[in-house]
Amino acid sequence: MKKFILFVISLSFISLTTYAQEKSAFTHYHINPALINPAASGASGNQQLFLHARNQWTGFPGAPKTYALSYDGPIGRTFGLGATIYSENISYMNRFRAAINYAFRYELDKLKIGFGFSTEFSQMKLDNAVLTDRNYIAGDVNIEDGINGINNFDASLGFYGMYNDQTFFGIAFPNIIMARLDGNSANGDDEPEGYYLFNLGHRFKSHEYGFTLEPSILLRRSRGVPFQADINLKGYFLEDKLIGGLSYRTGSRSDLGILVGSKFTNFAFHYTFDVSFQKFQQYSNGAHEITLSFTIPKRVEKAPALENN
Repeated sequence: MKKFILFVISLSFISLTTYAQEKSAFTHYHINPALINPAASGASGNQQLFLHARNQWTGFPGAPKTYALSYDGPIGRTFGLGATIYSENISYMNRFRAAINYAFRYELDKLKIGFGFSTEFSQMKLDNAVLTDRNYIAGDVNIEDGINGINNFDASLGFYGMYNDQTFFGIAFPNIIMARLDGNSANGDDEPEGYYLFNLGHRFKSHEYGFTLEPSILLRRSRGVPFQADINLKGYFLEDKLIGGLSYRTGSRSDLGILVGSKFTNFAFHYTFDVSFQKFQQYSNGAHEITLSFTIPKRVEKAPALENN
């Protein structure tokens, strides 16, 4: 029975390979907003490296595992650049993704705004082990295409802004261009229909007590996923050495995430444990997500030495 479930999962994903899927599988987009919005690239003003790892539905055979390595940073005063490599595994399915973000940034007094877009290449493949599954039917076109690999191209657009370095907002439009690179299409009539990701948040700083609270919300309408709203609350304490927070996702995939983390100089660690409120939770041990980030120190230019007369 379990093998059959895993086989159905693989078939379902292969049937969707004509189109790009959900923009990001990670919930740590509030740590690295460029995961969901290309216009956020370079917005922090720092050169940063991120390593993301998420294990969904732990304890369930063939459960999704997603990994990502990304760079994000400003290039000069008006340009931001980001690059991310993803690796995803679900049952027999393996997916590789490589994305590049481009952002143009402008400053108007206390308002910083950015416009950006991303281009992404992805390849989805099935393990040869699927051929030995007892449910495999010889000659299945979808399975054979999946073993050979299906390549896709995707492009997204976004706007991102920050006011007074405290209020941040953004909207991204994923899947504005979607194409299978082999020219085939499972359903050419299925066009993008207003998919978007909108986020809004504010940082409340208490200088007297030495902590910062950051509530935020993400509204998401993605391909193949019902409308969702994420409500997040993140707190920084003891000069960011202690980080904690909660995240609640509404909709058919409602769950609660508990965040803990810490920051030491240029290195930061974040961990989230998610518990689903759906019946499927009884078959899994929740989800684990880890993000490691490193801020590349800025070069300090030495003042020219004074000549002695």
